[in-house]
Amino acid sequence: MIIAESTELFVGSRTALLQVVRLTSPALAGPVHAHVSGPGLRSPRHSGPLVPGPFGYEVAVDVSAHLPGAVVPAQAVVRSASGVETCTFSLVVGSPGWTVHLVGHVAGDAPFAALRAHLDLALTDRAYRFAVTSVELLQPYWDMFPQHRSPLLRLISEGQIEVVGAESNVVGVPPVLSALPPGQPLTASSLGEAERGVYSSFLELRSSADAPHVMLPVGGDRCGPNPWVTAIHHDWSARYTWPRVICSLPRDYYVRSSVPVPPAPPDDSPAAVFATHASRLTGAAYPSAALTRAATAHPREAFDLRSEVVSRSLAALTSTVDSCVVVWNPLPSPCTDIVSVHLPTPRNVHVELSGETLPTLVDGLTVTFLARDVPPHGWRTYALVDDDVDHGWQRGHGNEIASNHYVLSYDPIASLVAVNGPPLESPRLLGPVTVWHSEVGEKMVGSSTFTLWHDVDHLGPSPLVGVLGARTPSSGSLPDVPSRPAPAGPPLGPATPAVTPVFARYWLHEPTPLGGLPANVHLEVLGPTRLRVVAVANGQDFTGTVRLSLPDGWAASWNALPVTLRAGDHVTAEVLLAPPRTPGCHPVRATLEGLPFEVYDVVLLTVPEWDAEDPVEVLWVASAPSTVSVRPGSSAALRVVMASSAHGDLPLQARVLSPRPTWDLVGPFCVGGLLPARGRTSLDFTVSAPPWAEPGRWPAVVRVVAGDLVRTTAPICLEVAGYHASS
Repeated sequence: MIIAESTELFVGSRTALLQVVRLTSPALAGPVHAHVSGPGLRSPRHSGPLVPGPFGYEVAVDVSAHLPGAVVPAQAVVRSASGVETCTFSLVVGSPGWTVHLVGHVAGDAPFAALRAHLDLALTDRAYRFAVTSVELLQPYWDMFPQHRSPLLRLISEGQIEVVGAESNVVGVPPVLSALPPGQPLTASSLGEAERGVYSSFLELRSSADAPHVMLPVGGDRCGPNPWVTAIHHDWSARYTWPRVICSLPRDYYVRSSVPVPPAPPDDSPAAVFATHASRLTGAAYPSAALTRAATAHPREAFDLRSEVVSRSLAALTSTVDSCVVVWNPLPSPCTDIVSVHLPTPRNVHVELSGETLPTLVDGLTVTFLARDVPPHGWRTYALVDDDVDHGWQRGHGNEIASNHYVLSYDPIASLVAVNGPPLESPRLLGPVTVWHSEVGEKMVGSSTFTLWHDVDHLGPSPLVGVLGARTPSSGSLPDVPSRPAPAGPPLGPATPAVTPVFARYWLHEPTPLGGLPANVHLEVLGPTRLRVVAVANGQDFTGTVRLSLPDGWAASWNALPVTLRAGDHVTAEVLLAPPRTPGCHPVRATLEGLPFEVYDVVLLTVPEWDAEDPVEVLWVASAPSTVSVRPGSSAALRVVMASSAHGDLPLQARVLSPRPTWDLVGPFCVGGLLPARGRTSLDFTVSAPPWAEPGRWPAVVRVVAGDLVRTTAPICLEVAGYHASS
């Protein structure tokens, strides 16, 4: 049985195009001859035998008498060793002129070997082009392999590589695209199968295209180039005229099609909004380094950075007065929501707006109220007025609480919770429970606390930020405040790493250090007694010194290397070592001096121990608490002790990893230390519960890195013990 199908494939010259009709049959044998006929259709009747292609036997048909999209009744006649067969079908006239842009790409957190594979293919086959989807990869790659910097920059300038991502990238090329769509794996066992996969994706994507161009990112972004991509480029061009299938770059697709380049997503976080206006109105420097780092950092570190930027920005925009609260709205539209502020000392107050008393909750040091219609990207100032009225939580009865939008009921028999109102997942709450009422909301306390605020139609966190202080006039929108020359205020965010020295191969553990890394150093082991030191300069000229730190008993051919580098240059030097006879692990460090902070790389060299069966652990957790418990208003240390058998000092960095509710309780996120040779050192965090903290228990671990070594503690329980008097 013969099956005939029209395709969107065209062959021939661009002035005499022929549309491909695909013929398939399990019974065809020997040489195959075929032609297609129909109204306004022509194909050769006495041409040579057909050669099977990726889509079966392909017959070229002249459809020039019809417009694209026309449906023409047609008949295919096929002659083979099996005999003559005919098949009627509807030929849909195709649309020539399409281009499929195959975009190879490699991501910012891919292994170096993946980028090297893409680079090697681009250098071998000039048809191959690929995108680097994050500058976060290029910087460490050519810090480690500065000899590859020149071919990388050449391929970028010649249009074989495109850097996709942030505006500020190390190659100085402004990207057209801020991000790349996910790629197609194109897993196939043959070239034909891979080409059929591309064609299928083309048919799917073109239905939503506004111009005859589609972009098809191919391959995984953390591995080498797709094995079929260049073969498809060359084989398809030899077979078909349209659609073109070519190795391409994202910018080629956007430039050649009528598709507008998608704008980079704006940073509309409260930190960016408040910092923008604080910088404009006070002259303080916009915290670019901090917010750039926050975009790629661990969520906890990003939270800390943005919180600090918000705090500094609002402090710059708010006068210090403890009798008022300024409520700030980071949203581009007016906002009504709940606001809480924490008083420095206990006071019994209520909140007023233009002389009107507002419903107020005073819970210890925390004052909570509803702020209505705070202007977009603006503020509203409220007064705190002392009185002798009890504005605290009042004990209620029953097992139900309510707001204007929700009713929460607890069933003590089934231990199940029901919520009436807008769609909402029921909270996990175990009894027995108590209920409490206030002027601004109601709460139910059981195994956890669940609060419903009056006049708030959601249960998520409030976007509004309350600050003790004042601002004149009493309300307004920051975009409406005219810019005015102002002396430079205090910086609105950190600009350098909080923990130093910085590990040269930082990408093993974290994004680019805060503020960037203008120069770097790398140690490479060439043999048991030979090292290579590489120093590189990135964005600017650099003058400094590489200094070696050796364990006791070691000697080196040099201990300090002065370096003077032009931006983009590198220098290498070999070091000959004379080791001691002491068996064990010996860290050798190279420290780069000359930056605002030190950068180091470390290698672990081993002197073998002839009679040892099991090597001694180089780094381990000597002790860590199982529980750290604090009460509201108190603090306690979270101390982790690390030990080492190495015969040299090891710089350490430790990060505390814990759930979101604890980010205000335990800190800092990262601490550093120096672990002495064959010794111990402690790494200290602080668990501090403010007076208004709610009771709870959460797990945490501390992750410690020493160079490329990583150790993690057993889970640690963080606990805020005790309850408010009201509950």
